[in-house]
Amino acid sequence: MIRNKFKYVLIFIAILMVMSCNSLESDAKKAASLVNKSIEQSHNLKFDEAEKTYLKAQDIINKYKEKDKEYEFLKHFADYRDKEKKQNAN
Repeated sequence: MIRNKFKYVLIFIAILMVMSCNSLESDAKKAASLVNKSIEQSHNLKFDEAEKTYLKAQDIINKYKEKDKEYEFLKHFADYRDKEKKQNAN
């Protein structure tokens, strides 16, 4: 009986971890896209829009700083940011 409870607890923890990682990666992708959009808006001299877009990205980034997941988040963020830049350059 205790083994069954332990098994269910482990399954629950595994599901939470998978959901957490998906959210982190999704947020990293969104933040990267917002930063790239902000840079593009700056190049087009739309500074007010660029600031608003950048601040949205910072809100997402700060959420992971507060959760002590900054390193993992920034790793994904940089990958998505650079990948999107290369795609837009082609």
